[in-house]
Amino acid sequence: MSKTVVVLGAGLGGIPVAHWLAAKSTQSDPELRVILVAPNDEFFWNIASPRVIIPGAMGEDKVLYSIKDAFSKYSDDKFEFVAGKAEELHPDANSVTVALNDGTKRDIPYHTIVIATGADARDDMPWKVVGTSQQTRAAISQLRDQIEKASSIVVGGAGITGVEVAGELGYTYAKSGAKSITIISADSLPLESRIMTSTRETAKKELEKLQVKYISNARISGVTASEDGGKIVKLTKTDSTEVELKTDLFIPAYGIKYNTEFTPSEMRDDSGRLHQDTSLRSPQYKNVFIVGDAGNLQVAQAAVLGAQVEYLVKQFERYFKDGQMDAYKPDPKILLALSIGPSRATGQLGMWKPFNIILWWFKARYMGTDTAGDFVQGTKILKTK
Repeated sequence: MSKTVVVLGAGLGGIPVAHWLAAKSTQSDPELRVILVAPNDEFFWNIASPRVIIPGAMGEDKVLYSIKDAFSKYSDDKFEFVAGKAEELHPDANSVTVALNDGTKRDIPYHTIVIATGADARDDMPWKVVGTSQQTRAAISQLRDQIEKASSIVVGGAGITGVEVAGELGYTYAKSGAKSITIISADSLPLESRIMTSTRETAKKELEKLQVKYISNARISGVTASEDGGKIVKLTKTDSTEVELKTDLFIPAYGIKYNTEFTPSEMRDDSGRLHQDTSLRSPQYKNVFIVGDAGNLQVAQAAVLGAQVEYLVKQFERYFKDGQMDAYKPDPKILLALSIGPSRATGQLGMWKPFNIILWWFKARYMGTDTAGDFVQGTKILKTK
């Protein structure tokens, strides 16, 4: 009897899982059939999104790859790509309703389903896939155009994405005085408080070396349009004082929405992420797996994906035989490689702060685009060790 495995999401989690399953079906398990479902027909290497938005810095061919081409080595009876978005999961009936890109709907029955739908960025910022691939390309193009025309830019949020975006803008414009670049942080230092203080201090210093203005201890309480077409950013400081910044362009780099609204509400936590047990499965449904940002077992960060995918594909061998799996043991070690423009980097490995030049070599030079093509072809996965 055929065993259909549906993989929802064609990002950093879904692509390698779908490749492994399709390869296993072809090589050793003829009963397996893989259906990959996603609204984007191109894989987006969003790790490099802070650089690809800079006009002239990086071509879209470095970050967008045809999914159908990447999976063309598998026969149609082993693999199918469905262009659409999950609309409703029916876990008791083992089926999922998909809203296809052509406007129709399709119910897909499954033996096993893997949810790797990730999250969307605030205001359709292209830090993540923005709907279809055409919409993602349009979002990149629009932001490039806005950046090129702006004389002053404010980046909202000093997390990983915010720091990397501000670093790219600082390298390209602020250090030469071509544009004014400002980053807003809710804390005295950028990045999360779980990150080592020395790493956070280095990130701030590197931004300031690029002439990026750093506003600390301020939360964004509102953004409105100004009469001249720019933006007015309203800030509330930790001492409750309020400040207004006028800028040509405001770039939000904070706030995400998890793509799990198609699941029953009891499967989700208060943030919208899906509950996971120690086998990366839904506690209620032992044939529903979750990887990446959509699941709540680990922090929502690309650094944990490699370990989750490696665990899953190894355990699938046993799962498809008898349904049993060894427990997944999350590594609490913090892994962070942070690009601050093409010439600077910092980060953290456990409680060790590697030399900046090492992190520059591995991250800042190409932001992973030197291996993105191999990743989408299924010959590489994200390495976390």
